[in-house]
Amino acid sequence: MKAVFISGMLPSGHFSQILTNALAHEKGLNLTVYADEDPQNLNIRNCGTIKTVWPHTAMFIYKIFKEVLKDQPDVIHIQHEFTMYGSIKNAFLFPFLLLLLRLIGKKVVVTIHACVYKNQVDDQFIYLFTTKKIAGLSPTTLKLFFFYTYKLISIFSNAIICHTHLLKDMLIKDWQVSSNKIHVVPTGIPAKKLTKKNKKNYFLYFGYMVRRNGLNYVIDGFSKFVKQNKKYKLILAGGIIKGQEEAFKEIQDYIKKKKLEKFVEIRGFIEQEEQDKLYEEASAVAIPAVVSMGSSGRLYHAQSWGKCILASNVGHFQEDIHHLYDGILVNNDEWNKSFKYVVDHPEKIAQIEKNVLKKARSKSSDKIAKMHIEVYKNIANVL
Repeated sequence: MKAVFISGMLPSGHFSQILTNALAHEKGLNLTVYADEDPQNLNIRNCGTIKTVWPHTAMFIYKIFKEVLKDQPDVIHIQHEFTMYGSIKNAFLFPFLLLLLRLIGKKVVVTIHACVYKNQVDDQFIYLFTTKKIAGLSPTTLKLFFFYTYKLISIFSNAIICHTHLLKDMLIKDWQVSSNKIHVVPTGIPAKKLTKKNKKNYFLYFGYMVRRNGLNYVIDGFSKFVKQNKKYKLILAGGIIKGQEEAFKEIQDYIKKKKLEKFVEIRGFIEQEEQDKLYEEASAVAIPAVVSMGSSGRLYHAQSWGKCILASNVGHFQEDIHHLYDGILVNNDEWNKSFKYVVDHPEKIAQIEKNVLKKARSKSSDKIAKMHIEVYKNIANVL
């Protein structure tokens, strides 16, 4: 079976790198990846044949369509995130790519990575995702845009993959996506070579420095915790989204306001080797959120290292984590209590870590790749 996988692939550790690496090792699958035009994509290894095909402009549709006509795959698997292919204008055009592919008889699978319930889309939701006013953007227009996108994906795709049952429920109940097309396939958790390194006295956050991730709650909780636990630090690592630089400045200002400059380190974007070291040696990993739109990449990275994860008690985390079994769910006004729990209950944390590794093995990348292959075979009528 010949498959084309369309997605952004960077940075290192990206969901699509992990999945295509596993898919590329499946017998009987000839995998080609259409990545964006960033030449760094050509440095990616063991993920099938990598082609740098599409720009982050409206031309992405034409470039992908042209390449599909040349390669003639049996199945096309497209990853959908609202800003993956460029601007919001490009996100508006995305369904037309699906329409064109269906018109030439192609079988199309779309993975929807993010969704919320309709009643969550309000002024506060918009504030979390923007740092400046956008003309015409209101809860009503945003709901219409979500409905337009999800409904047309439902109409034009042969199959839809999502990572949690909660996301499936959202798509069906609020955005009228066909339940018959949706397949729930968990996010694969890559295996790591674990060592017996001693933990160090810090909690790790790795992710984008944006409002929606609720870092102010973690910083506030850590300011209370560190008064009695001055040997601990909070390390914040991760990138800044273009256009949301103001959110990063807000985080820096909040650290200063709480007088935590000696206790909170901001590392910025870090390469894979440093990521691995920080994960492995952390006392625990903090994954805060104000709103959870999908199964978190931050979560599966931490799970791959067998870490105790402290995650906000919202959205998809409530499905992905069983409280005090394979993680700790945290009310956003009680982060100080979760940090203290980690320090005060080392035996319980060790058991949680064992359970996390057990979950990671049950969701190995190889097992998740096979689930994707079954979806491909189902729509392509290939045995």
